[in-house]
Amino acid sequence: MSAAVSVDGKTRLYGILGHPVTSSLSPAMQNAAFAALGLNAVYVPFPVQPRQLPKVARGLAAAGVAGFNLTVPHKLAILPLLDEITPEARAIGAVNTVRCENGRMSGTNTDGEGFLLSLAHDLAWQPEGKRALLLGAGGAARGIAISLLEKGLAALHIANRTPEKAEALAADCRDLYPGAELRASGLEEAPDSAPHLLVNATTVGMGDGASPVELARVGVREALLDIVYTPPETPLLAQAAALDLPHANGMGMLLHQGWLAFRFWTEREAPLEVMRAALQEALARR
Repeated sequence: MSAAVSVDGKTRLYGILGHPVTSSLSPAMQNAAFAALGLNAVYVPFPVQPRQLPKVARGLAAAGVAGFNLTVPHKLAILPLLDEITPEARAIGAVNTVRCENGRMSGTNTDGEGFLLSLAHDLAWQPEGKRALLLGAGGAARGIAISLLEKGLAALHIANRTPEKAEALAADCRDLYPGAELRASGLEEAPDSAPHLLVNATTVGMGDGASPVELARVGVREALLDIVYTPPETPLLAQAAALDLPHANGMGMLLHQGWLAFRFWTEREAPLEVMRAALQEALARR
C-alpha cells in the first residue's frame, strides 16, 4: 500500500523521535493514512539521542513541524519541554504524541488507550476485577498501568530490572488508585504473581533473542501481550504459543495508538484498516 509522496511548500511535516528509531513502522502507517485522506502531509523518522532532545524538539516546533511521536527513551524526558499537557498524559506521567501550533507544544498520551483497544480487539480481554503482571516501568509501562487500573484492574505487580523504578511507578499508581493492590519488584521476583494477564513493556525480545521471564514459572492464567512488534514473534510469545496461552504482539497497540495520535494532530478520523494494511505490508518487507 505504498504511494508516492509529493512534497511542496504547503506540506505539513510530522515524525517520530527516538533512539534508536530505524525499526519504527509508524512512518508506513501514518503516510498511508495521509494519502488515503488526500492530506498534504508526510511523516518521517528523526533519530534523536537523549542529550539532543531539548534542542531538537524546540527546533522542530520553531520550524513549523506540525507534530511528532516520542518513542524510547523520550516519553518522560519530553515533559518539561511542553507548553501544555492533556489530563490523560499528566495522570500517566509520560507523553508519546505532541502537537505543535505557533511554536507551542501540546502533549498527550495515546499508549494507554491504544493498549486497551488492542487487548479488546486482539485478545478479547477486559481488566475489571483481574490481576496483571507488568514487566517494565518506562514511558509505555506508565500508560499501560494507569489505563488498566482506570478500567478496574484489581491488582497490579510491576517488575523491572531496576526495582526502584518499579516502586516509583507503583507509588504513583497507589496515589491515583488507593483501592487497588499494587506491588513492585525486580524481574527475578516476578514469577510468583500467577496473574490473569502478563504484559511485557520492556524492549527485551526486540531482536536480541532474549525473554524477560521464563513464562512456565509465572503461571499466567488467561493472556499475554508483548508490546514488542519486531520481530513479530519474540521468544516470550514463542513460549506462550508452546503453552497454548492466548497471546498477541505489539502490532495492535502500535496501530491503535497511531490511530489516536492521527486524530490528535488532524482532528480527522484516521482510516484504521488502511493503517493496519500498511503496517502488515511494511512488516512483510522486513
